Amino acid sequence: MLSADKKGLTARQRALKRRRKFIAQVVVVFLLLLGTICLGVYIIGRYISKSNDEPKSVTSITSSQPDNIQSNKTSDNSQNTQTEKSNDDFQDGSLDKEYKNLMLINAKHPLPDNYDSEIREYLVEIDPQLRNNNYVTKIHKNVYPYITAMVRAANDAGVDLKVWSPFRSYADQRVLFENQVSKNGGNEQLAATVVARPGTSEHNSGICADFNMADDAFEQTEMYKWMCENAENYGFILRYPKDKQDKTGVIYESWHWRFVGIEEAKKINKSGLCLEEYLEQNNINQKITVDGF
Repeated sequence: MLSADKKGLTARQRALKRRRKFIAQVVVVFLLLLGTICLGVYIIGRYISKSNDEPKSVTSITSSQPDNIQSNKTSDNSQNTQTEKSNDDFQDGSLDKEYKNLMLINAKHPLPDNYDSEIREYLVEIDPQLRNNNYVTKIHKNVYPYITAMVRAANDAGVDLKVWSPFRSYADQRVLFENQVSKNGGNEQLAATVVARPGTSEHNSGICADFNMADDAFEQTEMYKWMCENAENYGFILRYPKDKQDKTGVIYESWHWRFVGIEEAKKINKSGLCLEEYLEQNNINQKITVDGF
């Protein structure tokens, strides 16, 4: 028979063992509950994210400027904040039909030297889902809601439109121009009809973009057809049309589209003129400014 001390010790050991078992069960239940909660939060987060990525319809307004236009009057050096603001504008479904940018940028009307540095605070990142190039990825924040709405609308229609080359710095432009000069045997004048000199390219302004590819083959795609039929509704025009090189100084580029504004894009397309001709005919001389006004 066990002594009283040994019986007491055995009883305490059993009680301690039961207590440890109970604590282990509580910990397991707690971890399972915590895992379930985390999984639920993750699923809900994914659902909300997916809902926000759904293409939104675009409704034009004429009475007032959207928030993204007004935001240009305040100083905001945070690109993340600017991107969020632009996304809010798009989700709000409003594009100002009257907002326009008719700056003329070409060999005869270059951007100022300081433009390349001052433009940086006005640039925002284009959603990776809307582009097919990770080398140059930004656009002027005034243009962001329009180009975003346009690409989403095309994608929603089953057309695989993507932004290929939006804003380029002077340094990036210089590399492209020098490469083109080499291809043309050192002939800078001929090279400039294909790749503009730094400071004379619309890409340096952040208000235009190449789409899908920089190649003549773009003209044969569904993306080009869709752009011809719909781009003006988002403020974009084919900047370098056929048979206009004597006016633009640039070869025909089916892939290069420039933002001018919804109402202006429709007027320019209806006139059959290139931008240089349209501005001259209507005696328009918009001052070159970084904020786009």
